[in-house]
Amino acid sequence: MFMINSTKIYANSLSEALNSVSNISETSSVDSFMDSIISLAIPLAVFSVFILLSLAAYQLMTSRGDPDKLKQGKEVITNAVIGFLFILMSVAILLLLSNLFGINIGGRQ
Repeated sequence: MFMINSTKIYANSLSEALNSVSNISETSSVDSFMDSIISLAIPLAVFSVFILLSLAAYQLMTSRGDPDKLKQGKEVITNAVIGFLFILMSVAILLLLSNLFGINIGGRQ
């Protein structure tokens, strides 16, 4: 059986991520840079995909059967999911590289 681990993301987690990115000039190590990129990418991607899926749902509901508007709404859904998967794969690659090269990200050893 597959288990899905999900966490709630609040608006303050996005603001904390933005603050950590703005503090990157204070520390110039690769660890802190990659950690701040990862801590910003996930909440921003979740927020963006939520907004895009909401916009696409609105387009689909208000299309009134117009094939062009239906196609446009479906394209927005497809692009939102592809973009979200792209961000997740980018984070996974960063984590893989950090494990491969022994870079400490997010307090992991």
